Amino acid sequence: MKTVHNAVTLLATLSCLAVAQAVRPADGCPDLENKDAAAHLEYLRADRSALAPDCAVAAMRFLAAKRYPQASSVLIHYLDYRVRSHMKAPLTPLIYPAVDALYSLGKQVVPELVAAISDGATTDLARQNAAETIFLIYGTKPEGIAVLVVAAHAESDVLSAVRLMDQARRLAGRCPAATRNDCENAVLK
Repeated sequence: MKTVHNAVTLLATLSCLAVAQAVRPADGCPDLENKDAAAHLEYLRADRSALAPDCAVAAMRFLAAKRYPQASSVLIHYLDYRVRSHMKAPLTPLIYPAVDALYSLGKQVVPELVAAISDGATTDLARQNAAETIFLIYGTKPEGIAVLVVAAHAESDVLSAVRLMDQARRLAGRCPAATRNDCENAVLK
């Protein structure tokens, strides 16, 4: 149990460090220097392939630091946007800045994340990161899994329901030992 607590504490600390980088001036991003959250969001709405990678990451981290709720739908399109990094540990919020930004917005973005998971047009990586974000928002507790299961049961499209249940089962296997039974039971409801 202590190991799980330490891991969650480390993840939260690293997430805060990533967000703290966003409040510095947008070094090398003249389009973002001294701009507000709306300007950072507008930057991300541009053609993704034309964005400078460091500036896109800076914009997402800025939006996370500002907890800018209007950014959620745009950030969902960046769930598969990876930071160029040499890190060996798979710390999803640091490697995928949209996960951190959406996590900072809390439970209000869960319906949009559920919709992204069920959408057939969502890439597998973005779907997985949407589920990871829900898992982080609910603090690796069974409630996050229950949200996916309830959404799957309410879904009229069979493939969408399968996508949601697949993510619920995957997350249940990642629950800490202390709550794993509860997580697995949440999948069965």
